[in-house]
Order: sequence, then C-alpha cells, then structure tokens
Amino acid sequence: MKSVLRPTTPDDLPAVSEFLLRVFGAGPDAPFVQPAVMHWKYWGPRADYSGPRAYVLERDGAITAHVGLWPITLNGIPGVHMIDWASAPEAPGAGLLIVQKLNAMFDFIIAMGGSAMTRTILPAYGFVEHTQQWKGARPIHPLRQILTHQHKNWKLIPRLGRNLMWSRGLSTPAGWTTEQIAPEKVDSSSLVPRSAEFFRYLMACPVAPVHFYQMREGNTPRGHFVLSAIRGQARLAGLWLRETKPEYARAAYALAQVEGGKLAGANEFTAAGSGTVTEQAARESGLRLSDEMTPVFLLNKKKNLTLPPDFQFQPVENDGFFLDGGDYCYLT
Repeated sequence: MKSVLRPTTPDDLPAVSEFLLRVFGAGPDAPFVQPAVMHWKYWGPRADYSGPRAYVLERDGAITAHVGLWPITLNGIPGVHMIDWASAPEAPGAGLLIVQKLNAMFDFIIAMGGSAMTRTILPAYGFVEHTQQWKGARPIHPLRQILTHQHKNWKLIPRLGRNLMWSRGLSTPAGWTTEQIAPEKVDSSSLVPRSAEFFRYLMACPVAPVHFYQMREGNTPRGHFVLSAIRGQARLAGLWLRETKPEYARAAYALAQVEGGKLAGANEFTAAGSGTVTEQAARESGLRLSDEMTPVFLLNKKKNLTLPPDFQFQPVENDGFFLDGGDYCYLT
C-alpha cells in the first residue's frame, strides 16, 4: 500500500509517543515525549508560524516515520529544522521519503547534531555540511553543581577543584549593562531574522523557563540575548549583536554568564555558536570549549538561501535550548 504523509493532531499523541520511544530506545519517562512538551512543540499556538509542526508517514495505518518541525525564516525565506526525526527499522527508505516530502514543502532544511548514524546518512539525502558549531560551558556555582551535574566517583574532588578555578573571575564588563525586557519591547531592526512572536513562543516552553535581555554599552544598544534554565543549567539559547565585533561578542558572553548566575537553580552556564569570531570571544569570556565540533548540515536545493558569514547557529535554532539530553560538554 502507498505511504501517506499527513500532519499530526493532539489525538496522535499516544501513537507518536510510542513510536518515538520504540525507535529511539527510550523509557516512558523520557522528557521529549512528555505530553506538555509534545503539545507545545507540535500543536500549541505559535503566532509566527501557522502551519503544521509535525508529520507522520503511514503505511497500512501504521507509522513508519515521524518528523517534528522547528520553523525558521532566514532572509525572508521559510525553512525548518527537523526535530524528533525517526523512521522504523522495518521500513527502509521511510526516513528519506519524509525528507523528500519536506524538501518539496520548504525552501531549505537545517540539521544540527544528531546521532553518529544521522550525521553519516545526511549527505546521502543531499545535505551539505555548511559549518560547524562549537559548544562551551563554565561552572557558576561549583559546590551546588555537585548535586546536579557531577558523577559521584573518585574524580569528584579533583573536578570540584578544577571547577572552582574555572568559575573565578565572573564579572560585568565595565560600562555595560543588561535589562530583562518583554519581547514586544525589542527593536526588531537589531534582531533580524527574529520577531517578538518567536520569543513569546519560546517563553511558553513548559520545561525550560526563558528570559529575554537587552544589552547596552553606556546608552548605546548593542543587542539582545535569551537564557533558558533547565536541569541546573543556564543555557545561552541565542545571542544577537547589532555588530559582530570581537569586543562586543566578548562582552556579551560575559554579560550572559553573569545573568545566568542569577537564575534560580542554575549551577553551570552553557553556550553554542558558529564562526571564529564568537568562538574566540567565548573562550576569552571564560567559557571552556569542547574539543568536539557539531556539524551543521543544510539542504538548500533551490539555492535561494544565502547566509552572511557571521550567521550564528545557536541552540534556539532547534530544540537545543530546552532538550534535557544529559550532561553538557565536559564539566561533569
């Protein structure tokens, strides 16, 4: 029987949850299939995007593949990042078929991270590695961190000493200030390609409280950043500068770390980005970067998407800002 692609509805939650748990080999308490999270990801209201945000491929009434959509508009061009992309082992080719369907619906598709197998097969689907994403972290409250992010083994005391050293020197750059604001107060000209509606959707996340900040140097606005808080981490979900200069980026990462240290329950700070300017600025602000880089793949068959050299692929481009996927970097 022919495979059929259709958007999912809230009534599909049990079947989709069971399918994802089976394919990913996860337990029923896995955070990514909790009902509140699934409703928000796939079916909850989102003012900046009105289309379906999850699809299943079915054959004979059985799900053979699933994909969640994280909509993203770049330079006015609509695209998506695939989340919760899974295909049944007994249905070879279902994963490719669902990608082909999406490729006909959107101008581009982004894929960041994923399993080793996913990274291997993406080029076969037409994806091209566009850039690589760096990841970094820094302890904020090392003593409290022991309770949430530290493996209890013989390395605990050496790690604590190391993290106490890494956490030192956290301070606000001279002349810079931050203010927590509502998304509708943002100057949209400095946040291309983001909108107030996008940030309001982020703030509705049921598992990772989101906080929105404006940065100033003296009286001059320099940009904005978003922090999310989950599982003892303050995550820099996104950072947008009016000018991507090294000194501005360095100050911005320092400011984000200071604000992250104020969030309730946050014991470590994490960030991710792409490009040498932000990578160097993150290091100079005190972040410890992982040796492993994450490839960012792009399927852009229409060739109508041109990204600026300093475009940042950050956690806010997909589910990275709220995904409770385990330890981050190498601070554990």
